[in-house]
Formats: sequence, C-alpha cells, structure tokens
Amino acid sequence: MEIQIPTLLRMKPNALDKLGKYLHKAEFETIALFYGQGMEELLGERINASLCGSAISVVHQEIIGNNELEQVFKSTFQLPRKTKALVAVGGGMVIDYAKYIAFLAKIPVISIPTSISNDGFASPQASLYYEGKRKSLKAKMPYGVILDTAVIKESPLRFSYSGIGDLISKYSAVFDWKLAYHEAGEPVNDFAVMISLQSVENLVNYPNKSLHDLEFIRLLCGALVMSGVAMEVSGSSRPASGSEHLISHAYDKVSSKPTLHGIQVGVATLAVTWLQNHPKRPLLLELLEITGFNQFMKTNRLNKKEFIEAIEIAPSVKEDYHTILSAPKNRKKLVDELESNSFWNSYLE
Repeated sequence: MEIQIPTLLRMKPNALDKLGKYLHKAEFETIALFYGQGMEELLGERINASLCGSAISVVHQEIIGNNELEQVFKSTFQLPRKTKALVAVGGGMVIDYAKYIAFLAKIPVISIPTSISNDGFASPQASLYYEGKRKSLKAKMPYGVILDTAVIKESPLRFSYSGIGDLISKYSAVFDWKLAYHEAGEPVNDFAVMISLQSVENLVNYPNKSLHDLEFIRLLCGALVMSGVAMEVSGSSRPASGSEHLISHAYDKVSSKPTLHGIQVGVATLAVTWLQNHPKRPLLLELLEITGFNQFMKTNRLNKKEFIEAIEIAPSVKEDYHTILSAPKNRKKLVDELESNSFWNSYLE
C-alpha cells in the first residue's frame, strides 16, 4: 500500500505571507484557489500579495458555500488544464471540497486551515453531501499543510475547543480498535496506533496549556496533522475515530441543534472513556479544565435526551464497526451513568 504524507508542512506565525514562496519552491506556478466564505475578505489581500511576489498565477478561483458532491464535480470539470495545484483557504468545508477535487483530478492540494476544529485538514478523507446526506469519502491527502498560528490564534475559541475535543478522542478510538481486534478479529496497525497516541500525548504533557500561547497552538496543530497521517498509514479512520465519533455522527442526525463536530466528540470521549475505564481519562479532564473547554461547555451544553438517543443508535451509524458500544449492555451502562451522575450536568442539559 502506498502511503502519502504532507511534503510541505509549515506551522508558525505569518506563514501565510510566504505562501507564494512555498508554491514557487514546489514548482506550482499555476494554481486554482478556493476560499471558504468570508476568507477572501479576511485574508485575500495578504494571499494575493504573497502570490504576486513569487509570480504565482491564479488560473481559477472560487468561493465555496456548500459541499454538495454535484457542485464538486462541476468545479472539477471547470479546472483549466494548466492547473498545477489546488489551494484551499478556510474551514473544513472548503478544504474537504478541494481535497476531493484533487482526488478526482489527480493533482496536489495545499490545505490552509484558518481554524483547527478537527483533524480533517490533514486527512485523506472528505465529508461531502449527496442528496441531502453526509458522506465520508476517500480524498487526496494534502501535499502541503500551512498553518499560520497567528491566524489560528485569532479565530473564535470554540473552533480550538473543537480541535481539542477531536484530538482527545484518539485515546478512546485506539481503545476501541484494540477491542475490535480482540472481540472481532479486526487487524490493528501498530505504527498508526503509535502515531495517533503520540499526537495526543504531546499535547497532554505540554506544561503551558493556553490557547493564547502560540507554542501550544503549534503543538495542537501538529497533533491534528499527526492524527491525519495516522489515518493515511492505517488506510482507515480507525486510529482517530471510534465510538465517540459514532455518537457525534448520531447526534448530528437526532439533534435539533447540533454543534461543532469536535465539541460533540469531546463530550462523547469523556463518556466513552468512563465506560472504558480508560487510565488516561484523568489527564483528559485536566486538559479540558485548563484550556477552558469545560467552562465553555457550561454555557454551551448538549441536549441530554438527544445525546442519550445518539448513544442508543451509534452502532448503526457505521456497519461492521466494532466498538465498546456494540454491546447493548454497555450502552445501557453508559446511559444509566449519564442519567444518575450530576457530573454530566456541566456538559448535558
């Protein structure tokens, strides 16, 4: 199996101003540029200055307002033949959009997230919509990932909290993967496990866990990149996604007001690691307290009734995906805990 990982990786303040230089060095002189909504107004002047300074030509440009598969196909056929690479600037929607075009067109894509709400900006998968339903599809692993930590620092904190919530799920996801090995015979890629666990360990063990600290933000960015690489190494989402992700996807379906994916995953990870009796759970609680995630949740709680419903239907979200929630007795045990322990009142209402 051929494994692709980002060749170009920059994580530092003002990295955006060197975009043209990075593209020139990679010999991507003609690009298609995709902006998320509002990103051209926010960052377009800086990006254009950087591209012009290195003689990079934009031969196609779009602002992406949806990630419908039909629109992705349309954009793919509109690409000029001389397009050497795609550049996606913004949130998960535009990056997934560009990654799938890159997959179809077989050309490199440069991912430039302006917030870090999950690990999708560096993963080989894309979440798109087809006939009103969300589909997770194989996509192009980014050739490059450029993370301007100064830009990310200025993004709304809820996005960084979402990134933290998505990252801590690696503990429960790896637990579920190993459980699937023991109970269902599913093979485990040990190297992918090591990468996935190391990504969260780096963050948990860093002393200054402040989202106002550029070095902590850089570590969070790097950890999410490593999570994406772990998925590429394993050939699946297993090292980064377990029962906690199933709960989040189910919550999207049943909730009248779903929130950011990583926020839901973070709360679900706390629930699942309780069920797993995971030895790392105290460290996660400490991380969520210090970073402000817990304080954020007190005023942005999930709906308890809908969350419990999501737990009940979580195993049906993905066929043949064995997790600790596959056993009905475990789902009941977790629901009983959520209904009886006041601890969860800080996360669910």
